[in-house]
Amino acid sequence: MKNKSLISISNLTHSFEKNDTKHTVLHDVSLDFYSGETVIVMGPSGAGKTTLLTLLGALRTPQAGSIVVQGIELRNATTRQQLEVRQRIGFIFQAHNLLESLTAFENVQMGLAHLCLPHTESQDRARTMLQRVGLEMHMHKRPRHLSVGQRQRVAIARGLVRAPLIIIADEPTASLDSHTGREIVELLYSLSQQDGCAVLMVTHDTRILDLADRILTLEDGRIDESNQIIDRIRSGLFLIMEQISQYPALFAMEKNKEQMDALMQKTRKSLGKARIDISTFVPRKMNESLTKKTTLLHSAVENIFQIENAITRFCEQISEPPSASSAARTDAIFQSLEFLLFATAEMLGSNSEDDIKQLLKLTSDKNDLMEELRKKYINAEQTATAKEQSFVFDLTQSFAIAVHFLHSLAENWAIE
Repeated sequence: MKNKSLISISNLTHSFEKNDTKHTVLHDVSLDFYSGETVIVMGPSGAGKTTLLTLLGALRTPQAGSIVVQGIELRNATTRQQLEVRQRIGFIFQAHNLLESLTAFENVQMGLAHLCLPHTESQDRARTMLQRVGLEMHMHKRPRHLSVGQRQRVAIARGLVRAPLIIIADEPTASLDSHTGREIVELLYSLSQQDGCAVLMVTHDTRILDLADRILTLEDGRIDESNQIIDRIRSGLFLIMEQISQYPALFAMEKNKEQMDALMQKTRKSLGKARIDISTFVPRKMNESLTKKTTLLHSAVENIFQIENAITRFCEQISEPPSASSAARTDAIFQSLEFLLFATAEMLGSNSEDDIKQLLKLTSDKNDLMEELRKKYINAEQTATAKEQSFVFDLTQSFAIAVHFLHSLAENWAIE
């Protein structure tokens, strides 16, 4: 995903009158929508969900506030500007709105009519789009010969054939059974990820919420926002930390080198993805609660990145002791670090206040802990060689760095 905002809404208010009574369906709404994300809008009937979509799609004019779509301000926009915005958006509706007299291929080709493309290019694009939605064997059938799910796939192909950067879908699963509905949304999500477009979808279908990057709940004219990606990253950090906690034991067992390498590769890949995912959200305009949560989570991801580096360095150092006596003397350090890693993974998994307090207490002062270890394993051992003392010194340094970032991670979790 990219940080570029495709749609920016600021202080949007919209009302309508019914029986001489003014009803405000949108009240001072401010939001941004970004490329590559899928956003689901939920709320009770009459809450203003469809009104929001029609405003974003330049199908009605904003009364107050601002809507900027790809650099075009929609408030007081000219007819020409409104048309330009509509041409940049792919619309997908509950009723499909396919022309019964045309084949699936011809319906999709109609989506390109205003572009005035050469006939062969228009055909190629329509054919390719139908192949992408899995209808290459049905492209010459008319809508009445297609299933409901297949007709919705044609509607998706028609909405995407112009390669829009924004897709607006109003209840695309309403007339579908649960299996087909999820299949359609998964397809829409996959295509939007490939093309880097934003999907804004109104739905009452709670079975597809896990496919969204963000969920907006619209009620009484106001929007409550939750971020699914942030929640998924947070849950994923527990699995990453659980994998890191296995490093010391696997390093200690030389026969498991291939397993260790595979685990490290898997952990770093997951951690890298988490860093990329969370970094896309830090600059975004969100509500205060989400902004705070995102900033703290970004810090937590960076802490775990540093922890993984420190643990890897520690394990590499401890696996090559200069003497058997050195290995024996540092066994307690090894066990202490292993315990702290498991305690951290448990904290991330449980979110327990007691677990957080316990880890904060255990890692409260890395400097005192490091000096105590050095005093115990270096100063007290007058018989230790310079090489052995250097080994313990480096090991405790890596240990202290890991403890520092473990403590910082616990502090972030406590604030969240």
